[in-house]
Amino acid sequence: MSKLFGGSLLIAGTCIGGGMLGLPIATAKSGVLGSSVLFIICWMLMTFTALLTLEVNLCFPKESNMISMAKATLGKSGEIICWTVYLFFLYALVSAYIAGGQDVLHGLLALIGIDAPIAVCAFIFVGVFGAIVMAGVKHVDLFNRLLMMIKLLTIFVLIFFIVQQIDLNNYITSKPIYVLSAVTVAVTSFGFSIIVPSLRNYFDDNIKQLRLAIVIGSILPLLCYIMWNTAIFGSVPLQGDFGLERLQTLDQPITGLLASLQHFVPQQTIIMLARGFTSICVLTAFACVSLGLADYLADGFKVKAESKARWGVMLATFIPPIGVVLFYPQAFIMLLGIAGLLCLILQALMPVLMAWRCRYVNKIEGSYQVFGGKPLLILASLTSLIMIFIASYQMIYREFI
Repeated sequence: MSKLFGGSLLIAGTCIGGGMLGLPIATAKSGVLGSSVLFIICWMLMTFTALLTLEVNLCFPKESNMISMAKATLGKSGEIICWTVYLFFLYALVSAYIAGGQDVLHGLLALIGIDAPIAVCAFIFVGVFGAIVMAGVKHVDLFNRLLMMIKLLTIFVLIFFIVQQIDLNNYITSKPIYVLSAVTVAVTSFGFSIIVPSLRNYFDDNIKQLRLAIVIGSILPLLCYIMWNTAIFGSVPLQGDFGLERLQTLDQPITGLLASLQHFVPQQTIIMLARGFTSICVLTAFACVSLGLADYLADGFKVKAESKARWGVMLATFIPPIGVVLFYPQAFIMLLGIAGLLCLILQALMPVLMAWRCRYVNKIEGSYQVFGGKPLLILASLTSLIMIFIASYQMIYREFI
């Protein structure tokens, strides 16, 4: 039961990041109904494909990750695509959390009168919290349990204060059709299957607990996202100087959202809770995603968990993102812009293709098979392709039209 609790929180911690504060901004025009339907569809798709990832992973030896799974099911071309694109996606996420972590640490040090260079804060952040990742999934689990409990308590208290200021008139200005513009943001918010192979090792092939952890751990973010959007949409109007629509045009929309909350919900407690929530989100997401990246690299380089070569894996995990954050901020922003599209390809479409090849082409019989057969695999692949088309069109439209 303790492992089930910890595994569920690892999944929830990977999903519920600082980006949750930005969900009301991305889905502002679609309102509560439109955004809730989108969240439910994305939750169903990403939970199903996470279970497919587990199914394929269980067909191979322990410590197998996406690289070896792709090679065995999709061939050499699948391995190359997986190596390149998945690595690109994971590094983008780790870079984001290092950037957020250095800002959090810089602010904390400033409170006690220490004006540390931002680069030093980045190295301190990675050195301290990267050591937890180096220690392995059990230590990340303990660290994540503590912060996740604080995070969930914080978000529920935050929502409690905000709902007291709800104006029902704010709910009638939305148009659900605009929800299509937030597809990539919503999908990325459920992108937790990167840690499924790590959880398999943690649960020691206990399939029942693995399945429960995936379902329970993904439901927590779904509930949080719906409640958070409902609270924000009711307390902050769509139009106006402090409205949600205007926040979409700002360079720092999260800071703008905090300012809007302060304007419409004039309680200092709200701002303190929101800042604390953002800080904790950065730490939990950094630990969980970095663990997934480290295990992914270890699988690719065939490095055992107890091996001394694990140090090399840690350097490969953290040095490139630090370089991106410190020296190429423009490239970093570009990487985040396509992270949602990569998430759809790698965590929605690819698990379907691997499961199909495993079941019906290579005839590999594992210890677990997700329900639904061919019809559900086809439905999941079509849904993924439609979302990929929407995301690609939006990206091209924003950049070139």
